[in-house]
This record gives sequence, structure tokens and C-alpha cells, in this order.
Amino acid sequence: MRKSSVNVAVVGWGNFFKHIHEQTLVDLIGAGRCRLRAVCVRNAETRAAIIQERGADYGTGDYREVLADPQVDAVLIGAPHSVQAEVALAAIAAGKWVYVEKPLFADESETGVAPGEYFRQFMAQGEPALQRLAVGLNKRFAPAHLEIRRRTAQWGGLKTIVMSVVDDAWRWGGKYPPGFLMWLDVCHWIDLGRWFTDAEVAGISCLSPQVEDSLLTMRMSNGAAVTIVLSGNATMDRFKEQLDATTGTHTTVGVTDYMQLEVFGGPRRELHQYPANLQTHGDVKYLAVIESGGLEAFRGIRRELYDRYLRIQAQPDPQEEAYLKRNLPNFMRPQGWKESLAAFVDSVAARRPLTNSATYRDAYSAYLVLEATKLSVASGGAFVQAPTPPVR
Repeated sequence: MRKSSVNVAVVGWGNFFKHIHEQTLVDLIGAGRCRLRAVCVRNAETRAAIIQERGADYGTGDYREVLADPQVDAVLIGAPHSVQAEVALAAIAAGKWVYVEKPLFADESETGVAPGEYFRQFMAQGEPALQRLAVGLNKRFAPAHLEIRRRTAQWGGLKTIVMSVVDDAWRWGGKYPPGFLMWLDVCHWIDLGRWFTDAEVAGISCLSPQVEDSLLTMRMSNGAAVTIVLSGNATMDRFKEQLDATTGTHTTVGVTDYMQLEVFGGPRRELHQYPANLQTHGDVKYLAVIESGGLEAFRGIRRELYDRYLRIQAQPDPQEEAYLKRNLPNFMRPQGWKESLAAFVDSVAARRPLTNSATYRDAYSAYLVLEATKLSVASGGAFVQAPTPPVR
């Protein structure tokens, strides 16, 4: 039986959830597709402010109260990675639908429980854990990526994929330990490699010439090859991500910062452009600029915002700094955040198993590959076999 609206509870309304998912949630609520039943945040003042601004029915500091609420249909988990698996397991056991941010699996030193043990607990939940739990490996839902996926079969599959990810993590990642981009962000691109090729990672080689710089090559079980060039040592005035792929035909594809997809090898030039994403409390003027000017306009926005950042470093300005935090160029790109959360809510409303969403098994696969990269780096870049999770 289809429900006209979905009652959601948010567990953990942290920095990332506020910057990204809050805007999508507000839009879904405004469209009548869901309503905010509860907010679970430990800090009482923060909790009260969210309730006042977003209109939740109630707030709590204990996620177990949310899971015991029979009116809660779905739980959105934006809590830190150290408790993501714990809360997600409890929510599935309580009969809820779950959207949990990545990476879901983390080292035992972070969670107190071995990742393999958490994986076994998810498996013990049976089909509900596979059908009702979505992990926020959202780049599967980026419109440009969905277009490539839709047409992959007619191109004879993707044979090589090169993903360049060049970020300014040195600027914003000071609270994380060295090497954090590998375990916090590369899970996305490992997942994309598996998703694009419909294959598991058979082996991986990884070189790391300096902190937050890595070169990964994955040998896929079907013979495809995926390379990830990762750096956290850039600046925000350049495009962050580029994807290039060759196929089983003479067709090749290129995606620049999720904004533009080019397909080469057809009877004419094929160009697709995609609308920008609005960051929570972001300036809507940037959406209009990108819509009218496309990728080059976005390049100009990146330069503008980087110049503003430099001015703040030279002469601190709290108001200007707050504006910049609300308008970070990396959060303007259509990476699939909106689409993944909307698809989740629609599945809950229809009581339909999730489609396309990454599962806990996908997240654990990415974790195992990342563990293999540590062995490869330690051995000077040698290819290391990457284990795959058991099916049962």
C-alpha cells in the first residue's frame, strides 16, 4: 500500500548533513514527499534550533527513542563514521528503512567492533538489510553517471576508466589524521569502478608519493581496468573531478565535475550539461549563472570563490567566511546527493526494495579494497589481491 508521505527521523545533523542533505530534505518536505518526524542530536541547543527552523515533531539525544517510535518510517543517519554501522543495524532490526552516510565500515580502533563482525551482523538481518538500507555512495546517482550506465551495454561495456580527483583537503581536513582521503573519500570511486563495470576488484596497486596523494590501479574481475588519481593538495579554483572512459566500441566518454558529459565517436558531437546543486542556505544566483554559462561559468565561480578565500586569509572577515562556507564550489556539483535521497524516499513511500542504491555489501567491498591498498603502498606499489565479501 503506497503512502502519500514518509515520516523520517534524522540521527546526526552534523556538518556534512547540514551542508548537503538538509537542502534536499527541505525540498522533499516542501513537495509533500516526506515529513520530519524527529531529530536526534546530542547537543540540546543545536537540537532545539533545528526543530525550530525545520519543524520536526520532536527531538531527542538518544537514537533508540527514534527507533522505538512506530510513526517513524525511515531513518537518515548523518552520524560520525564511528557509530554508523551500530545505528544502521539497530534501525534495520527495528523495522525501519535506512539511509546511512558513507563509509559505514571503519577500523575496529574507531568503532570498537571489527568490520567483519559488523558485516556478519548485517548479513544476519537477511533481505531487509539488502532491500531497505541505502549507503550514501551517492555518485552512482549523478545524472552524468546514470547516462553512461544507461548506454554502457550498447558500447560493449567500459574497458578503462580513469578518475581524477584533485581536492583542497589540506584546507578543510585538519581535524582528520594524515591519509584520511583514502578511507573517507576513495570509497566513492572504488564503488563507481565496480558499478560501472559490473565486476569485482580482483587486484589493486597503489602508490602514495606524499600525504594525501595516491595513484590507484584496480584490475577488475572481468578484465576492465580502473585508475584513480587522488590528491588533497590542490586549490578550489580548479575543477575537482574528471572521469574518462574507453569502451568496447570506438566510443569514449568524458565527464567534467559532474556538470558536463561528452560522448565521442558518434556521427556528431554529443554534449550533455546538468544543473548545479544548491547547498543549504546557498546563494541561488550561482545556479542561474551555471545554467546560462555551463562549465566555463562554473570555472569562473571557482576562481571567484577562491579569490574570496584568499582575501579572508589576508584580512579575516567573519561574515565573508560564513558566506563562503554556504557557497563552496564542490557542493554545487550535481553529484547525486539529491537524486539518491529522493530515490530512497520514493522507495519507502512505495514499500519497494531499493534500486541502484549502494548496499552494505558494496560499502564493505570498498572497505576491503582500501585495506588492500595499505598492503600495496607498504610493498612499493605491488599488485595485491583484493578480497570480496562472502555472499552468505
